[in-house]
Amino acid sequence: MTAMLRIACRVISRRVEDGENVDKVLTDYPRLTPDEIAEIKAELGVTE
Repeated sequence: MTAMLRIACRVISRRVEDGENVDKVLTDYPRLTPDEIAEIKAELGVTE
């Protein structure tokens, strides 16, 4: 996981902890590739 992806993962994690939907949060990051999204979801323990 790259440094930028780790930062994005922490920010996304905080937003999800604050009650936002992970898929909605991820739409705010349109440059993420499907592989990066899968990596973030795996890190957060989110299942499809």
